[in-house]
Amino acid sequence: MGILSRFKDIMASNVNAAFNKEDKRNEKTVRKYLDSLKSDLGQVYSETEARKVEYQRARMAYDENLAEQEKLDRYIMKASESGDTASARQYEARLEKIKEDGVSLKQKYDIVKGDMDSLSAMNEKLRDDIATLESKLSEIKSKEVSASKQDPDRILSEMNDKADYIIDKANAMEELNRSSGQSSYDEVEALAEKYDNTDDQ
Repeated sequence: MGILSRFKDIMASNVNAAFNKEDKRNEKTVRKYLDSLKSDLGQVYSETEARKVEYQRARMAYDENLAEQEKLDRYIMKASESGDTASARQYEARLEKIKEDGVSLKQKYDIVKGDMDSLSAMNEKLRDDIATLESKLSEIKSKEVSASKQDPDRILSEMNDKADYIIDKANAMEELNRSSGQSSYDEVEALAEKYDNTDDQ
């Protein structure tokens, strides 16, 4: 199936609508879609190159036909003005045949030109879609990098808090044990209160 047969589908696609919910579209999905669009763009390029020569030939043949019609019109006019009716009739017969050929040449040219116009439109559409997805991919990667930086920091902070708590608790216990029998009752109570407050954290 040629790329031109997919013209309507490609032109009707909307990558913005397809990726409007970030939680349902991860980096892998975006890359897969992006690869698909790049493949389509490659086919459009190949088809354009393949049809370029055909288009140029069709346009040249049609242009030459029009030029021949104009030339015969001038000959007919000059022959008629000079009274050379025989030559005028010959030119008219030739002109009729050239015009008949021109109809088929115009039809062929219109078809090829239509294909080239479609390929050009798909080329522009695919390039725009690829740019959109590359931007989307960059956004996703940026968010992932940001998230990867935030999570370790939070974990490290939590670990430091836990370590500080354990150290404080151990110091309080050691101080209580060391000062037992030597400190006053009020001092022991103050240490116990410190321990209790630390334990609640």
